[in-house]
Amino acid sequence: MNEETGNREFQSLELSDRSKVDQHKLKAALKKATGTTDPAIAEQILHNAAYGMTAERRDSRLNQVSSMLPALRPKDETEAMLLGQFLALQDSGTKCLRLANLPEQGFYHVERLFLLANKLLNTANQTMQTVLKYRSGGQQVVQVLHVHNEGQAVVAQNLSHSTTREGMGKIS
Repeated sequence: MNEETGNREFQSLELSDRSKVDQHKLKAALKKATGTTDPAIAEQILHNAAYGMTAERRDSRLNQVSSMLPALRPKDETEAMLLGQFLALQDSGTKCLRLANLPEQGFYHVERLFLLANKLLNTANQTMQTVLKYRSGGQQVVQVLHVHNEGQAVVAQNLSHSTTREGMGKIS
């Protein structure tokens, strides 16, 4: 997207494997990155996520999101939007940490930047927890293991957001 004209302009368009784009490959790449094959929705998701990134140039922000979002494997549009929010928060938090560590920063600015980084990274973690909860349908798995050792019993519990394993019951 040319920021001056507002028009889409491509010098070349290729996928990360350097292959030329056809309709089938484009839809597969969009599905992998955004959870949808609809180009208009996918473009909106990518642009919204890129808007929150800290790089100065718009094309750099869009390239960052386009390369990182597929690695997080969004299953649908909702996940793609949440994961885009996660990427932007993580990027901003990391930028605050980098700025706080510059030698020319005064104590007040270092303190403020570390506090802001903490808030941003905590929010990023909460966003990822929301994604995990969304993926699991809000279900938790409780594993109870009974070990008997010469008259003593040990009971261990393990809570996880993963899907139930064979032989374990679901807890809602």
